[in-house]
Amino acid sequence: MLTSFSHRNAAVRSCTAQHLERLAEVMGMARLLSGKKDLTDRFLIAVSKLAVDPAQEVRHHGRNILRNVATNGDFAKMWDKFALRKERESLREVISKVNLKERYILSG
Repeated sequence: MLTSFSHRNAAVRSCTAQHLERLAEVMGMARLLSGKKDLTDRFLIAVSKLAVDPAQEVRHHGRNILRNVATNGDFAKMWDKFALRKERESLREVISKVNLKERYILSG
């Protein structure tokens, strides 16, 4: 799944982003942030990549997912546990743009 987020073609990344956004809606944020390492880890890495993608249509879906996932009460804990520092730093600007409070994500 993660290879689609690195694909050279923006249409492929956009399609993958749409599917991930729909999956997040269907599964619900609580299940995606359940703490199961493989699922939560890969999901947060994917959202991180989507939210800073060079293609606008891909970023749109990534930021929608980020906006929805950050409303979950477990998000800050899961973000600190699974997201790499590099992704946290690169998303600081994105988070402010989607009007999220930094305390949800960047507490450390």
